[in-house]
Amino acid sequence: MSLTYILMVAGILLAKGLGFFRDIIFARTFGATELTDIYFNIFTVVNLVFTGIGTAMQTLVIKHMNRGDNPLRKKEFALGFIRRTTLILAAATALLYVFAKPLTRFLVPEVSPENFGLALNITYVMLPSLIFVVVAYIMSGILQNNRVFFITSIMSLPFNVILIAALFFPNVDIFTLSIVTTVGWFLHIVVQMPSFYRLGFRLYIGRGSSGGAYGGNTEVLWVFISNMMFQFCFLLDKIAVSGEEGAATTVNYASNLFVTIASVFVVAMSSVVFPSISQNFEEGKTDYVRRLVQYIITTMLAIFVPFVLTVTCYGENVIGLLYERGEFTHGLTVQTAMLFGVYTLGVLGYMAQELFNKVLYLDSKYGYTVIGTVSVVALKYVINRLVVPLWGVKAAAVSTTVLFTLYAVNVAVGMSRVIGRFLDREELVRIGKILLSGGLALGAFFVTRLLMPGLSAGKITFVVPLAICGAVYIAAMAALGMVKELASKPETNTN
Repeated sequence: MSLTYILMVAGILLAKGLGFFRDIIFARTFGATELTDIYFNIFTVVNLVFTGIGTAMQTLVIKHMNRGDNPLRKKEFALGFIRRTTLILAAATALLYVFAKPLTRFLVPEVSPENFGLALNITYVMLPSLIFVVVAYIMSGILQNNRVFFITSIMSLPFNVILIAALFFPNVDIFTLSIVTTVGWFLHIVVQMPSFYRLGFRLYIGRGSSGGAYGGNTEVLWVFISNMMFQFCFLLDKIAVSGEEGAATTVNYASNLFVTIASVFVVAMSSVVFPSISQNFEEGKTDYVRRLVQYIITTMLAIFVPFVLTVTCYGENVIGLLYERGEFTHGLTVQTAMLFGVYTLGVLGYMAQELFNKVLYLDSKYGYTVIGTVSVVALKYVINRLVVPLWGVKAAAVSTTVLFTLYAVNVAVGMSRVIGRFLDREELVRIGKILLSGGLALGAFFVTRLLMPGLSAGKITFVVPLAICGAVYIAAMAALGMVKELASKPETNTN
């Protein structure tokens, strides 16, 4: 499990690393203007909403393929699942074209009249991505369920490559970049095709079941809603601040950077562990599922404690190093870093949505996830209407983080009713050791800032005190026995 997870992390790091570079080149080329706000607000529908649908379908295909051991039945089910989903997506895309104008008005409500035509054309260009994204995610779910992990971890590689190539073309404009973006989403399918067909699966040709055995449209709807909390909240934040030129772009950079880094580890863990959780849950091995959940919590906390500390202590240094060049000014660096730090504090909510929601899906406990998501999004809309006009973009980010954390508590309560008490004494001890290690690293930060203020404030030299803090954290984890603990795999339940 540990080696597979490391392989997935390596693949995602490769793809996401190019994604970082893509955003750096984009920031240098376009800065933060009304045109970039238009692009990012519409791109959000694809990058967040459409991928939310794709993640829902990916989860369902894994869940239901594990019901039964007949390989032929699984291939027929997968084919029928893809066929039926594609038909629904085609109808949905056609409907979105009909309502493209009001959709564009909703996404960029403050756009100037002279730029609305461009915004509408970008919407038209990006809408077919709905089909490409969802089919790609279904394929990745099927591959992961068959223990093919690396290719799914790098499926965004061609997407980032062609966008970066387009950004290096002289005088590239936002509309051209939107066309390239849609082509890039299609390449998510192309890169997975060899592995998909090698396993004997097919997309549209061959004999397949109806695909309706996965619980019908209701279950798809529940999973989709449950997967959309982060996506909708970030979208609402961008819409709420769209009246301030460039603000939506800084929200995009900050939220995208947070999700990009967090997803490297969370998506890798979900990809590797969820098929095993699904299979063992279907076999009634609840004790083993509980130990897997504890392993996930311990591993994710060990990763995200230093991540949160790094962003809190060195966020402005990181943003300056990544983005501050060309049209991206120091003022944009300060605002983006502030938003990055605030959003990062909501990491528990991200883990709840992307990892632990799936445990509730296995037992069809959709009430916790659906009601929780709807409540968070509704409160987010109301809070933004009340506080953003008074206190600006920071208030939007703070309220988002608070709501994410409350959602994580809600999911933890629901999960304990499915698999039993997972935060037992042993797990709390492990959590305490990780937090103690983080506290020692934080102490090292204050010491290095006192002794070497010049290095701590430098655009590049901050990596020296950061490395010292990291070394303290790793040494503390090793001394407390947590490095050995993280390297061990939960023992299989034979009951």
